[in-house]
Amino acid sequence: MSRLAGKTAIVTGAARGTGSVIAQMFRDEGAVVVATNIAEGDGVVKLDVTNEAHWDEVVSGMDQVDVLVNNAAILHLGSIERTPADVYRQVLDVNLVGPFLGMRAVIGPMKAAGGGSIVNISSIDGLIGMNGISAYGASKFGLGGLMRCAALELGRSGIRVNNVCPAGGNPAMYAQWFDQMMSFMDETAAYSANRGIPGEVPLEGIAAAALFLASDESSHITGADLPVDGGAAAGVYIGGINSLE
Repeated sequence: MSRLAGKTAIVTGAARGTGSVIAQMFRDEGAVVVATNIAEGDGVVKLDVTNEAHWDEVVSGMDQVDVLVNNAAILHLGSIERTPADVYRQVLDVNLVGPFLGMRAVIGPMKAAGGGSIVNISSIDGLIGMNGISAYGASKFGLGGLMRCAALELGRSGIRVNNVCPAGGNPAMYAQWFDQMMSFMDETAAYSANRGIPGEVPLEGIAAAALFLASDESSHITGADLPVDGGAAAGVYIGGINSLE
């Protein structure tokens, strides 16, 4: 497969979960992938997305940058009144400032190459509201605004900017909240069921959306949100209504 042949991509948060699947799919499609993560590991370059110096170090060591996938993110669950201000700022720093710094770091090399593609892994929570995730939701709605501004600024330089908006999709991010989430699993299951296509969104589906936006197949797509959510952002599915006459 060669949908990304000749391209070099940076994928953040690529040690596990969604980022790892994206990085491998890009490799399978012919890309040279610089996989990064907050902690250095086997085949993974250390990159704290909130650290400008880290971004400069990673990008300066590359001959070219054709694709950036801003995937790294953190989650905090809790009501607004129980969310500490420092935690709120930390979520915004990783989920919103991090992609901003990444974009800024790759603009120069992409302009020099005549263009590129920036793909942000956002969330359905950047399209519709949900209780208990005020920090995360604000960061993802903010990412939508950043994406649109960047798309308009960079389009004439041949650089496209888009968001993939999955429902779920990163089990690693939810790990620390597992016990608490189990306590309201019935509500979570109902949320997942009330979609046009019920059930969990596979990581491969999210990666495939990122691949499409990274490839030349999407050459005239920029400033767009691409939901990968089974129709969750479209509204609520109430099955019993279909039986009414």
